[in-house]
Amino acid sequence: MTDAILISANLTMVDIDDAVRHLESNKELHWSVMFPIDARQFRFPIYAFIHVSGRQVEYRALVDRIVPFSSAVFDGPIAEHVKPPSFRDLWRSDPIERARPWKNDLVFTEIEPFSFDTRRFEKYAGGRVTLPPRGYVRVISPNETESVALPRPEQPPQPAQPPQLTSPPRRPIAETNLEDFVIQQLDKIEAGLRLEERQLSTPAGRLDLLCRDRAGNYVVVELKNTRGSDQVVGQILRYMGWAKEKYPKHEVRGIIIVGQIDDALRYAIKASPNIEAKEFILSIA
Repeated sequence: MTDAILISANLTMVDIDDAVRHLESNKELHWSVMFPIDARQFRFPIYAFIHVSGRQVEYRALVDRIVPFSSAVFDGPIAEHVKPPSFRDLWRSDPIERARPWKNDLVFTEIEPFSFDTRRFEKYAGGRVTLPPRGYVRVISPNETESVALPRPEQPPQPAQPPQLTSPPRRPIAETNLEDFVIQQLDKIEAGLRLEERQLSTPAGRLDLLCRDRAGNYVVVELKNTRGSDQVVGQILRYMGWAKEKYPKHEVRGIIIVGQIDDALRYAIKASPNIEAKEFILSIA
């Protein structure tokens, strides 16, 4: 398969990790877009490479087909099978979201981590990609050898880092399994940490883990089974803001657990003293 498209994701509108979780228990996900695209030019399945921020593609999705947009994917009988809860919640609560000029749905059957420099993509019509697309760009799928699998192979432990929990990864662990794994080892994340709620639905979104520390204060834990990105800081700040409003007599802080801490995340948490990031390499042998 050499044909593919390059698209961009606005992380203020979608949580890609929610999309990944959805596909762990559903056959397909409808990724709605606001640009027209002629499906007749492609022979399916094709890849959709998802640009996230800076110069970086972070995900690759397998597109089974492209169909005209219908609001039924958000509020019809099929909605729960093709859209994650967070996508549907935003649609119901935000009239601006419903009024957007949606055009098509890309029907994803897989989403996986895929790290690649956006500007290294070759356009199908010739030349290199110079800017992240506002719509889509038809591109040549890069060779597997050019990609960088995530998370990275295990590195020698550093004194300031938490201990590695497994042998070097052979394939990434699913995020639901990652959550199970972390829950069983909360004391390795922080001594005395204990679980209060899991996958808690709040007005700020669905947070992964709500914990209490040994002092009784609340700790919001957000899990990412791929590279860290600074967008997750805004996400966890929303959850922390909700927790501060819900529990005004307690201190609230956040912990981000990622497969790899990148520079964007490292700089972002420097300006957020109540948030720390911890790197774990988790895999299924």
